[in-house]
Amino acid sequence: MMGLKALSGKRSLFAILIAVLIAAFILYASARVKIEWGLAAPTVAVPTDTAAGTAQAKPPVLPEQDGFELAAETDVLRLKMNRATGHFIVEDKRSNEEYYSYPDPEYWSEEKVSSTWKQHLSSPFMLQYADFSEPIVNPKDMSFSPGIDRIDNLELIPGGFQLTYVLPEAGFAIPVQVTIEGDYVQTKIVREGIKEDHLGLIWIRLFPFFGAVHTDGREGYMLIPDGTGALIKFKDNTLNVNKVYDESVYGADMVYNGLDNNRNPVAMPVFGMKSDDKGFVAVLHEGEEYANIVASPAGVFSGYNWIAPQMNYRSSFLQYTRRNNAEDTGFVDFNKDELFGSDRVVRYYILGKGSTDYVGMAARYRQYLMEEKGLAKTEAGKSGVPLHVTVIGGDQEKGTLTNRYIKGTTTLEAEQMLKSLHDKGIGNMSVTYSGWQQGGYSEFGRTLPVDPAIGGGDGMKKFVDYAHSLGAPVYLDTEYGLNNTGAGGFEKKFAGVANLAGQNIDVRMLYNTDSISAVSDKFAMKSMNDDLADYRKLGVDGLVVNRIGSELYSDYNTQYGSSRDEARDVQTDILKSIQDNLGGVEGVSSNFYALPYVHHIQNMVSDYSYDLFSDEAVPFAQIATHGLITYSFDYSNNRDENINGFLREIEYGSVPSYVFTHAETSDFLNAYGIRFYSTKFSDWASVAAEEYKRFNEALGDVQNLFIVGHRSLAPNVKETTYENGKRIIVNYNTEPFRSGNVDVPAQNFIVMEGGAAGR
Repeated sequence: MMGLKALSGKRSLFAILIAVLIAAFILYASARVKIEWGLAAPTVAVPTDTAAGTAQAKPPVLPEQDGFELAAETDVLRLKMNRATGHFIVEDKRSNEEYYSYPDPEYWSEEKVSSTWKQHLSSPFMLQYADFSEPIVNPKDMSFSPGIDRIDNLELIPGGFQLTYVLPEAGFAIPVQVTIEGDYVQTKIVREGIKEDHLGLIWIRLFPFFGAVHTDGREGYMLIPDGTGALIKFKDNTLNVNKVYDESVYGADMVYNGLDNNRNPVAMPVFGMKSDDKGFVAVLHEGEEYANIVASPAGVFSGYNWIAPQMNYRSSFLQYTRRNNAEDTGFVDFNKDELFGSDRVVRYYILGKGSTDYVGMAARYRQYLMEEKGLAKTEAGKSGVPLHVTVIGGDQEKGTLTNRYIKGTTTLEAEQMLKSLHDKGIGNMSVTYSGWQQGGYSEFGRTLPVDPAIGGGDGMKKFVDYAHSLGAPVYLDTEYGLNNTGAGGFEKKFAGVANLAGQNIDVRMLYNTDSISAVSDKFAMKSMNDDLADYRKLGVDGLVVNRIGSELYSDYNTQYGSSRDEARDVQTDILKSIQDNLGGVEGVSSNFYALPYVHHIQNMVSDYSYDLFSDEAVPFAQIATHGLITYSFDYSNNRDENINGFLREIEYGSVPSYVFTHAETSDFLNAYGIRFYSTKFSDWASVAAEEYKRFNEALGDVQNLFIVGHRSLAPNVKETTYENGKRIIVNYNTEPFRSGNVDVPAQNFIVMEGGAAGR
């Protein structure tokens, strides 16, 4: 950063002034880069008249209750619209409760916020725009201003109404549809009808204050899709932290946003709100890959608790000015010449009385996954939970002249592991073989043939046959989405994910500090399809995928590039191809767009991010998916907190998983890719068998059943209920929990069936 030195008295005042101005400009530009790169920071609202001309806006008011007319009706809902604003009211005919597309009018007169924010609160939308003709792009927020802006083409359509919001001073036209069907109201921003003039659209929040309420003693919370799901509980307006939840669905797009923050990425395109006996769960049905979820507790921007989708049409990125992407060698820019994505559709499912808590939200989302995404209830299989066993073949470390190979487990040694576990009474296993490729675990992009050091193709085929004799399926761990080997003909400059400037994206750092290239999804699909026939020859039951299904990027590669929504479709095509050709797919920390194609998720998130504004984690993701797929958390022999980790798996209905090597764990102390706490099989075989018995006791007979209840009985005492009536009570405390006929030892659980309890 430029600094000003002392100037001699002979220099002119004009020169001093010029130097100061240059320094101020550089400081300002540098600050802008840092501000724009902090994507989760709340934007600063500016008055609407910064974009408008001299037209006079009307004072912000909410629509009168008698200003609505019936637009559509179902057996469950009644939709009313307001012609002056496009706002709507949804009436739940089951309970006679009403849901407004604007803040609860009961507290409108009490709002003491600025006139700008009061205008936002009354508006049917907020948007952010920028003037790209300016030398420094400075995004601004605005909303609908009666008297300046207008509504065109309002008409009834089947199930509801449609209209176009016209903002003549800003030059925007935004077509919107609102419809109802069954128990949900659906909002849509029609992409093809969006018009711009001299300003560029960045994002839109349509009906952001749907269901917004003051706390005022209400029992309620907002559900955010952080990790497993987290609650922001309603509180009085005493919040002393100016923070909101603002996260990108399916994680950050690294082409635009750089590295993700240390928060849990959003795997589920959902959010919800409960307010006393009212509640809804919202599902981003289309265009979610270009959306953020924004939640603001009461006391931050207003006295209202509100949660909303933010539909992004452009994004900022750092335009580097040096080839090495060095820090502080670029400037913030936007994708000025395109608008992201297609239609943006959100469904607000209105929950019936008694089903408005997070369990009811998850149950309705589960129904959505079955009805809209084709998921089906799993069939009852073998008795007992499946033990997921990951076997590591090998890895590399730095040698004297070249890398040294570290052998972890040969295929023959892996056979002996399975035999030992089977002899100890574990009759239901599923096996993942990792680090089987030439060079081992840290050789990303490599696939067949199997490394001869662990047995080669013949050894792997014999291992698969032996596992099948025990009824255990075998999956090969693969990574087609990253490549640091050039395997499959990969060349970074021709087939790597690229940003708008044509620079390739590197992700994930190995312990040798080497970077790994992100592979264009279309190239990954080509590579995977080329290998399917060879996988079939080995007889494996499927593949474990890693980046595919869990990380989503835009890609401006000239040959293999794809937009973010297209990349999602390419990834699902990859998963479907594996499923069709091999039979099974297991994901790793998968986003929920992968759910129709994976039958198990490894390393599923098991907690939340512990933000200042979040209050507790809830197993929303697990309630929604249990009985549709299986899932496991971190390996049992790699837990940070062994007891709490085990109890969390029991509470959340997870299946057990272990990672094993035949070699000593210390052999991998300097490995490039493998760094686990303890993996030597002989140290863990008996422990795994004993823990497996406890998993079976709790979860052996409910693997294909839905979770229908979850609650806190006391601080750190949780109860999970399955559809067969089975209840599991987990006590995380260091003291026993006793209540009535319930007696749970410290840091333990009990199972209750038919009124009886068992340890």
